[in-house]
Amino acid sequence: MDWLIILKIIAVPLLLWLLSILVQRWGTFLGAVVAGLPIVSGPVSLIITLEQGVEFASGMAYNTLPGICVCIWFGVTYSWLACRFRWQTAMPCALVLYFAAAALLCRAPHSLPLFSVLALAAPLIGLRVLPKPKPHHRKGWKAPTAHKGPPWMQMLVGMMAMIGETEGAAWLGPQWSGILVFFPVISGVVGLFAHIENGSEAVIRVFRGTFTGFTGATAFALTVAWCVTALPVWLTYALATAAALLSSALVAHFVKR
Repeated sequence: MDWLIILKIIAVPLLLWLLSILVQRWGTFLGAVVAGLPIVSGPVSLIITLEQGVEFASGMAYNTLPGICVCIWFGVTYSWLACRFRWQTAMPCALVLYFAAAALLCRAPHSLPLFSVLALAAPLIGLRVLPKPKPHHRKGWKAPTAHKGPPWMQMLVGMMAMIGETEGAAWLGPQWSGILVFFPVISGVVGLFAHIENGSEAVIRVFRGTFTGFTGATAFALTVAWCVTALPVWLTYALATAAALLSSALVAHFVKR
């Protein structure tokens, strides 16, 4: 379908451009909350559902749950590595650990209840085990500033990831397609720029916000996994979007206090 190809090319760059505006307007934490929402994975899931069918989409949504866990693992490892190393070392090491964890989870026993519990718990556990940011009131502390440069790199990487994931879905199968839906494109790029410009403390704040948003991504994936074969596609994704926004808003309220 030609309109699906157009959506693939336009959707993610547009979303990333809007995200860059939100980060500049709201700051690192709230911008990262938005980044953690299914802002990329949602359109990817919808496109693949329309292209591959609801049975494939249900299996992919199920396999998205371990993908969320692996992305949380990436954020935790990158944050700790950023406290000790520069980005040139921290990012490659975190990516190697990401793919190693993804490969291990691909071999785990298939269980929707198990992965549902893990995916629901992972963002909350990630928030607890992240390095603690330094107090705001210490002498000489300055709030991290948002990246103000044009987001062309983020837009290009996001578009390529969207095309690669959707075009390769049939070849990869629902398991790896589901896991790679949460490949840390947005959080990785935002965290990388934060590391370069403001150091490890900004990275920690980025992933605190991202993990908060991931509670919404988990709610989105669970809704699709349970409902896409039983309800119309439009209703499934409307319910999934509402669940994502509500759960992220609730967690953000308590984390930001």
